[in-house]
Amino acid sequence: MLNLIQFVLLSVLGSLLTIILASRGQDQKPWSFKSQLDALVSWFPRIQNHVKETGDDDVVQDIKQLAECHETAALLADLIHTDGAGEWPPRTNHDFTTWPAVLRPYRDIYAEMAPLLPTPDVSLDDEINRTRLSNFRSRFQTLLQDRVDLPQVEQLLLAAEAGRWDVFPRDTYNGFYACIAWCRHAYR
Repeated sequence: MLNLIQFVLLSVLGSLLTIILASRGQDQKPWSFKSQLDALVSWFPRIQNHVKETGDDDVVQDIKQLAECHETAALLADLIHTDGAGEWPPRTNHDFTTWPAVLRPYRDIYAEMAPLLPTPDVSLDDEINRTRLSNFRSRFQTLLQDRVDLPQVEQLLLAAEAGRWDVFPRDTYNGFYACIAWCRHAYR
């Protein structure tokens, strides 16, 4: 089993080898890290142009067409339609002012708690860290209890589960889900 250091070293070596092999056949300048890095960077516009030429919409349309005759494509098309709000990568609405009013407190709490997560004074003392963690979680719980109307949030989520996307649009759902995901990880 590779440990982390071996993995990183192998990844770097693999990347360098890829750069060297990708640059073969180009002008035969003497090898240097800068020349190899320039060769790698020159591929990015080519990739961007390919995406622009084929277009994400074309790829999504191809998947939808395949869905009629292929089970995996059908599942992927459903994922794009349902969880991606019809697009891939998924479309999200982070403009919380357009979110349903019952969800806005989550974004407000996120905005209030996010700056408190990093600390300028790192501690190696377990007791200090437990106290910080306890204080952070306690404040988080208090804000959620004071500001969130949970029965209304449950009604909205049940409407979404029932397919009432007119009440809770998919792109808004994705933005809300991202906010909840951050809050969940921060609380842990």
